[in-house]
Amino acid sequence: MTMIEINLLPKQYKKRRGGFSLGKNGTYAVIAVAGILLMVGAITLYQIHQINEIKGQMEIARARTTQLQKDIQLVDALIDIKTKITERMEAVEELDRHRSAWVRILEDISRNVPDFVWLSNFGEAAPPSPPTTDTTAATQPATLPRITQVNVEGFTFTLNALASFMIKMMRSDYFDDVDLLHTEQIAFGKQKAYNFQLSCNVHYLSDEELERLAAQETAASNGSIN
Repeated sequence: MTMIEINLLPKQYKKRRGGFSLGKNGTYAVIAVAGILLMVGAITLYQIHQINEIKGQMEIARARTTQLQKDIQLVDALIDIKTKITERMEAVEELDRHRSAWVRILEDISRNVPDFVWLSNFGEAAPPSPPTTDTTAATQPATLPRITQVNVEGFTFTLNALASFMIKMMRSDYFDDVDLLHTEQIAFGKQKAYNFQLSCNVHYLSDEELERLAAQETAASNGSIN
């Protein structure tokens, strides 16, 4: 006897046989997930590309920084060399500018050295004094002689000769503030002598200043005669 089975349930409730079916909504969900995964993958690849570009730019920046540091060191070295050359040129110009003045100074001091006195050293004791800023100095002419302090060392057989030497230096137009710093009695064989050291200011008198001083002395002498 053959039995016939009739399923009267709605179509959506009927049992599915064989295979796996997602249905329409499941298919949309799978497509949406696949799209999201593709989007995330694309964004990840783009970010990886950007990171690689940033790394390359950082390497270029580091290389430029290293090159700039080398250039800066080279520039600093050149500036240092330029400064030293400039200082030497200024020193040479200074010596050349006052060459005639130093000749006159040495000639003057050689004339002031009396008998029984001889010099062993003549040199600057300190850098030239900076220009004063007081009111009196501001009203003085800009051509005033430059001043520097020097030490004078030597020997003498008598203190009277040393005193005569100091007086002559005080009367000179090139020296002032002559001060005795040190004296010491020494022996040259059987002869006794004195080793001395003087401190004084030296005026760099230019030709213009000498002419002005001469004119002032001439005017003063003419005034005294009148």
